[in-house]
Amino acid sequence: MTTIASDSIPWLAKPSTGYDLFSRPPERSAARPQPSSDDEAEAGPKRIIAHRGTEIFVGKGNEVRCADLQDLKARQPTSAQEGYRQFKTLDLPALNFDIHQLEICKDGLFLAIIGDAELAVCVLPAEGSSRMDNPKLRVPAFHVVGENVHVREGSRIVRAVWHPLGVEGASLVVLTNDGMIRTYDFTIGREASFNIADQTFDIYDLSGQPRHTRGFYAGQGDMEPMSCCFGEGRQGWRPFSLYILMRGGDIYALTPLVPSRWRASREYLQNLSLDITADLESLDDNTTMRERLALRQQMKWINHVLNQEKNLATFGSTSNKAPTCLTRPGEDKASSPLLQGPFLFKPVPLEFPGKGYHACDIFHVEAGALGVIGVLYSNGKVDICLEFELLGAKWADKKKKPRIEGTEGADLPIIATYESINLDIGDDSASNWPVFVADPRNEQVWYVNHNSGVASFSMKAWLSRLAAVIDDDEEDGFMARSLESSPQSIVRKVIDHGKRPAGKIDPIIGSVVVYEAYLGYILVAATPNSVESAEFDEVLARASSNTTSQPVGTAEPKRNVVLQSASYAPTPPTVEKKTSILSPPYTPSLEFRRPSALPILLQQGVAHNSRLVRAPIMFSTESNEFLRMARDTLKVEYDRIMEAAQEMYDRAAMQRIEYRKQLETICKASENLDKLRGKDVRDRLEKYLKKQDELQTRADEVLKMMIVKGKMGLSDAEKGWFKEIVKIEERIEGDGRISLGVRKEAIGKMLEMLMPMVEGGKRKGLVVERDGVPEEVRMVKLKQLEDLLEREGHLVNSTKKKLENLSIQMEQV
Repeated sequence: MTTIASDSIPWLAKPSTGYDLFSRPPERSAARPQPSSDDEAEAGPKRIIAHRGTEIFVGKGNEVRCADLQDLKARQPTSAQEGYRQFKTLDLPALNFDIHQLEICKDGLFLAIIGDAELAVCVLPAEGSSRMDNPKLRVPAFHVVGENVHVREGSRIVRAVWHPLGVEGASLVVLTNDGMIRTYDFTIGREASFNIADQTFDIYDLSGQPRHTRGFYAGQGDMEPMSCCFGEGRQGWRPFSLYILMRGGDIYALTPLVPSRWRASREYLQNLSLDITADLESLDDNTTMRERLALRQQMKWINHVLNQEKNLATFGSTSNKAPTCLTRPGEDKASSPLLQGPFLFKPVPLEFPGKGYHACDIFHVEAGALGVIGVLYSNGKVDICLEFELLGAKWADKKKKPRIEGTEGADLPIIATYESINLDIGDDSASNWPVFVADPRNEQVWYVNHNSGVASFSMKAWLSRLAAVIDDDEEDGFMARSLESSPQSIVRKVIDHGKRPAGKIDPIIGSVVVYEAYLGYILVAATPNSVESAEFDEVLARASSNTTSQPVGTAEPKRNVVLQSASYAPTPPTVEKKTSILSPPYTPSLEFRRPSALPILLQQGVAHNSRLVRAPIMFSTESNEFLRMARDTLKVEYDRIMEAAQEMYDRAAMQRIEYRKQLETICKASENLDKLRGKDVRDRLEKYLKKQDELQTRADEVLKMMIVKGKMGLSDAEKGWFKEIVKIEERIEGDGRISLGVRKEAIGKMLEMLMPMVEGGKRKGLVVERDGVPEEVRMVKLKQLEDLLEREGHLVNSTKKKLENLSIQMEQV
């Protein structure tokens, strides 16, 4: 787990550009008034910070501000000579709503700007633009998305996520609280792709439940979506699986959710094809017709995709009109992805005290062949679940009445609850809507924004052990026993507002974690009026990643007692157990203290027939049966006692071996300590640390000079473009007789001098010579001057058009 080295970063504190980036009020307010907090029945998710590398984007009111964190650190007023520099704002005059969420696509091309019920998308400027001097940054394109849908219906947008396989990151999935899922596949130059959704799914329709526009019906709150996420990793259909979280904590999945234009690696497609083929070959008589139909549809789907991929590889480099991406297979309007769920929790997650809390956010990560799903609630509860079985793609026939997967006899998807964590946020009100924030270094570490600060939890300790268990070829039940003895997740409060006075608590409305060589390992969190920050100690973070101890003063996770799964049932007690010194301290088996069952058997024999016990033994069928029962009873008891005795003996032998190893280790440690004491290790260590600090200081100064004084790196094409602009400007506006502007001005003056003479001659009808110059000659000269002026005008216009084309090409680059 990471260790907090500092709870305040100087170049983000007041006064600095970084502080103003979050605290300065916007220049203009939204056109549509927003409801006050008193009128709101419930708050919504807030994610007003997004980042692209070291560039950070912040939503303030209806403004999108941006800055480079490297530039902010290098120009902090105490160290940089240039001092303060104004933060930049994206030039978005058509943005007329308050920003609640910001989402940047994977390749950093598109930025989704989400309001309460409004949505817009812009193309971000090129990287490094935030270091320019212009306070307003032009965006190549800006579009309001689904204006006739989201604004008119007014349903809250609870989540907008970019599809992981969308081409150029241009596929956005939007989930609203009325149970509608819309996917937009954007194409620059096509306005319809921003206004009309490519796919629309109704959760109520897919689940077979009626949708009422008025009134209330049972189950309405249970089917209200609160968040969603795509599956991580490249196992099975996870990149196409959209996990949907409902208010009550139920999880549904929609797969396959495919964009109209997408791209995946050939290796992934081939592995998916092999998995489907293996499933088809493993069919037996117990396989239902529904499962057979699903596998046949999957095989048809993947064959269609592999044919497309083959055409891309064959004709992609030889033909200019060849496709550059994959298209969605099976454009059949009568079928759509099947809504699978609700997921069945085995065992059921623990319940924490409190009323009125609801689910808020969900994440999915991949740990080898298993999936890990986290569910966050408004009271700070986090359920960590394991997904043992991969979800398969299934399609529903729209001609038939849709049903939830599992209501017609099919098994529901099963996930196992590993632990339930209490983050102890101290706020379970309706205004508290905590959200997950990913760590850029490790997907096993997650952060949680909430009203009282930021908390984090690390699953490294038990996920690393889980990966080792999966790789080992052990008997059935070994995974369940290993997970039961695995350590818990480590929880830490990174930013804690609970200790502050009640009137000074600002909720966290967005945070981002950045890991970079110059910046370090930092967390930047925004509040409505200021900024919070924390810096993590990287050295201590690496050292503590292997520990399993619970940090002092953190919230304590609560574990479920038993991990139950049909595929990972515990082994019978007759299987030989593997002992380990890392197991809990040995306690004598209960078999040593358990009374024998033989006296009870004798009492039952006396009650049934006293002569069998008290009279001399007479060999008969009844007496032989009684003796056999007594023998079996003694045999079972003897086997149990011998097993317990063997376990005690093995543990004692292991303790002797471990004791001998400990003595040897202590002797070696004592020898090494004596050697170290003989050397001047402490002075050498201090010398090395001092030298390291000097080198670090020099490196920081060099980086600051490069960031502050260095120019943004340009390509050869960009350098040539700037040189061409300079030449054209000199040619148009330069000094001297050769400039086009001067020549045009001189010819214009000559034309003004000659025109009155020509007009006067025409009015008087004179055809005689003036000043010894014939009129015919004068008209020829005037015609030549007009032609020259026209050519100069054409030259100036063509030069301007060339300059405009170069500017457009530069913006596209």
